[in-house]
Amino acid sequence: MNQLHPLRSARTVGRALSGVAGKLVGIGSRLRRFVVAATLVLCAATAQDAFEVASVKPADRSNRIVACRAYPGGRLVVTRFTLTMLTAVAYSVSVMRVTGGPRWADEDLYSITAKPPAGSAAAGFKAPTTGAPPSPELRAMMRTLLADRFGFKLHRETRKLPVLALVIGKRSPKLQPARDPSGDPRWAATGKEQNEWRSITMAKLVAILEGHYNQTVLDRTGLTGTYDFDLSYDPRARDTDDNSDLPVDPSRISLKAALETQIGLRLKETKDDVEVLVIDEAKKPSAN
Repeated sequence: MNQLHPLRSARTVGRALSGVAGKLVGIGSRLRRFVVAATLVLCAATAQDAFEVASVKPADRSNRIVACRAYPGGRLVVTRFTLTMLTAVAYSVSVMRVTGGPRWADEDLYSITAKPPAGSAAAGFKAPTTGAPPSPELRAMMRTLLADRFGFKLHRETRKLPVLALVIGKRSPKLQPARDPSGDPRWAATGKEQNEWRSITMAKLVAILEGHYNQTVLDRTGLTGTYDFDLSYDPRARDTDDNSDLPVDPSRISLKAALETQIGLRLKETKDDVEVLVIDEAKKPSAN
């Protein structure tokens, strides 16, 4: 079983290696210098993966906002997240791919405020004042925080699960190369049932679809570009194959139907191998 254990703290590692260096006094100054240098390098690397200050508290139930945003200077603010949700963000996976752990991992809500060390890569994150998703460096620090404050351990498994596969439809995709391929992906309603999607990769589209359908979606299109496209659909519309007893209104176009008829991409129900994160151990953190 491949356990994932982020290093707990630079201080702990430093004490351990310094103790080893002390035992090497009789071996030679060159080896002692090597051990001390290794200690400094490892401590510096470890410090880069840990927040300088972090507050973890039970969420205020009166606050209805659910968010995980990074702000200028790398300040991280998380509001009303479960441990499962924190895990998904920290390891950059869909929440549907996190399983296991105690019952409270899906029930208890936490709010976190954290600040990275000055001069770290995370502190240099140029987020807008309105906030942005955490950078890779901040996500690494979140993994360390989970280990430190939640006693968190997990492993990875591959399981065959029901999924939605995004594939090419019967006709060629109707996608335009993005005007700004390096721009931030964005999508917004431009009118009743009209939606504008810009600078969208298939990976981003899959992530959006997972949130919409609350199910694992896999990219099987083979498309590697960044695209602009428009979709016209009714968010309230249901698909004819969603196994519901509720009547389908044929006058409303579902997202699934819009994908196939308007841009040539199809969602297909299947089973496939999916890597999941299994929470092995977790404890409730003490509030601070």
